[in-house]
Amino acid sequence: MDRTMQEKWSQYLTIFLILQPLFDFLTGIGLHVFQINVTFGMLVRMLFLLFIMFTTVFVYKKKKLFFLYLGIFLYFILYLIGIVSGQGTAFLFSEIQGFLRVFYFPILLISLYSIKDQIQISKMTWIVTLSLYLILILIPILFHVGYQSYQITKAGTLGFFNSANEISGIISLFTPMLFLLLEKKRTWIWALILFLIYFIVILTVGTKTPLLSFGITVFFLFLYFTWKWIKEKKYQRIGWMLLPIVVVGILLVSILPRTNFYKNIQTHLDYLELDHISEVFQEKELIDHFIFSQRLTFLEDRHESYMEAPMIQKLAGTGYTDGTETYKMVEMDYFDIYYSHGLIGFLLFFGIYGYVVVQIFRSIKKVTWETYLMMISFFFVVILSLFTGHMITAPAVSIFVVFLLLSLDQNRKKRLFFTSYYLDIGGIETALVELLKRIDTTENEVTLLLEKKEGIFLDQIPKEIVVKEWKVYEDSFVILRKIKNLLKRGWFSLLYYHTYDFSCCYATYSLSGGRLALLASRNNAIYVHSNYQWIYEKEEYHQFFDERRISEFQHIIFVSKGARTFFGKEYPHLKEKTMVLNNFVDVDRIQRCSLEKVDIKKQKGKILFVFVGRLEEASKKISRILLLVKQIPEIELWMIGDGPDRFSYEKQVEKYKIEKRVRFLGKQSNPYPYMKEADYFILTSDYEGFPVVSLEAIVLKKPLISTIDVGDDQIELKRDVATMVSKDPEKMVKEVKAILKQERKIPQLDLNQIQEKRMEKLQKLWR
Repeated sequence: MDRTMQEKWSQYLTIFLILQPLFDFLTGIGLHVFQINVTFGMLVRMLFLLFIMFTTVFVYKKKKLFFLYLGIFLYFILYLIGIVSGQGTAFLFSEIQGFLRVFYFPILLISLYSIKDQIQISKMTWIVTLSLYLILILIPILFHVGYQSYQITKAGTLGFFNSANEISGIISLFTPMLFLLLEKKRTWIWALILFLIYFIVILTVGTKTPLLSFGITVFFLFLYFTWKWIKEKKYQRIGWMLLPIVVVGILLVSILPRTNFYKNIQTHLDYLELDHISEVFQEKELIDHFIFSQRLTFLEDRHESYMEAPMIQKLAGTGYTDGTETYKMVEMDYFDIYYSHGLIGFLLFFGIYGYVVVQIFRSIKKVTWETYLMMISFFFVVILSLFTGHMITAPAVSIFVVFLLLSLDQNRKKRLFFTSYYLDIGGIETALVELLKRIDTTENEVTLLLEKKEGIFLDQIPKEIVVKEWKVYEDSFVILRKIKNLLKRGWFSLLYYHTYDFSCCYATYSLSGGRLALLASRNNAIYVHSNYQWIYEKEEYHQFFDERRISEFQHIIFVSKGARTFFGKEYPHLKEKTMVLNNFVDVDRIQRCSLEKVDIKKQKGKILFVFVGRLEEASKKISRILLLVKQIPEIELWMIGDGPDRFSYEKQVEKYKIEKRVRFLGKQSNPYPYMKEADYFILTSDYEGFPVVSLEAIVLKKPLISTIDVGDDQIELKRDVATMVSKDPEKMVKEVKAILKQERKIPQLDLNQIQEKRMEKLQKLWR
């Protein structure tokens, strides 16, 4: 399947997951209002499962799955034979329903696991889905409508959902994901609102599971940060962490007596004629009744029925009825699967489940914050499957277990995400293309997002890399423009929030690119291609970087030491995040392309200077080069590039009467044959990040005359490539005249080796 369809595939899955609360809402309405036995949710989910099975076998060509499906079908036939021989056909439809509900999970799990590399599910999808469940319970609570969690005695409301156990399981599974919102200050207000709704719901529903899950989650998070801060020797933070835990604990204790959760505990104690909860643990029967809601009793009864069943049912399962009425399920998934589906069904179910779980946990090489939260969620799946059931036997819950496991898998290509403005000619664009070419696409999936999908370098992007466009709305009506851009970014967040292993805003000036890079991955970076101290005053300098939320990036990459040094002085608290990593050039391509013939030749007896870059005065100060040509008759100048000040420079050339010695060559997709003709490259800028032309000078063995001296961890211009001259025009003329009388300084560096070291340094960010 092509990459475009893959992108659509993930979007379809995201939409399907977000619609789950609506399916369960409609299921509740169907059961309670219309008394429909075949629920809307079950029907849609089964159609979805059939679609997935068809897709894996016939679209993704996973032919081996066909034999597994065939094996499950053969077991299904054996199961029906056992049911019909033991119970008859009176409840055959119910038995088929029961089979489909239980085996929905392993079939969906192995199907989607077989195409796991094609699936990207955003962490924001989890949060939004949980929010919808909570809101669909909260609204009926506020208006005192909806269905009760329990049929008799106990209090609690489920909104318009049907099963208290299933909804409690879903909320419990999602509970650790709530803490994803606490990692950034910008989302804290939403986190507090969602936590408030969460507590209102779990304390009103009346079941024990969600509140216990919250407590267990907090305990595991306390262990996580305690261990982390002990290793980092940040002991004071442990004390500060205890403060919100204690505060929330006190609030919960003070609120609990007014909640359905507390009322149900008291009702249960009164029913058992107990004065205190500690008395529950004095007798086995009390533990079973209070803690397990008589599940241990149901287990004994179910075991007796199973032992009395014929051998075929011991092997294939006793089903869900005894021929006259429905069995009372144990509501402990492991036992329900064994007794309902026998030894063969149990081994088939857990053979698939166990295989995928083992493979996924073997793939986990690095436990990140998000991975840790998902592992807590899976812990709840394992535990709640035993104690409360409905986790892996109810499609409404098990579908989330499937996607949770897929999200844990790390045995896939690394997903890399880059943003930029466009791919027209320019130093940043050239360097970006060369960087992308160096990424191994057999190990990495790369996406490049451009604000404008245009430019002469587009056709140079490797075909394995997905190039997409992110058009910023530019409506004249400001409010409408902001709303449209906000909604578009919200959709991106829903689809791709933290789904990438690494994201990078490559064009520093791209505000949209920076925002999207922050959303796409927790492991994010921003490239700083210029030394902005020369562009902005101090206050503007801080405004520029603050507007780009520079403090939220995990890595800040500078292309020169000077830019990094100044930034470190202005942002000392971010210094540890910074690194110097120069741009890349394609050495072989430059050398190969430089061999092409050009239709112009340099003038005899002249010394050819070549300038490559944007024709603008603010930073490049090309007027200095034109003055050199005027003052030194031996110089001929070729200018490659275009820009806003080209017309001004042409007028200046006319004014100096040097038209015969200055050529404006414009944009060139292949500038290297012209550059190869040069005697010197010339650079008279006031400031640069690290000029790409200096790297090209190394490749083409051309000396460089420069007004700036920048470098990175591998190259110093003054030492390795360039002869430095003053920015003062009169001094520059004298110094250039002196240079022309000296022996030329030819670069002698192994740029391939230098760039290999740079790439290794960059790759460490996502490996």
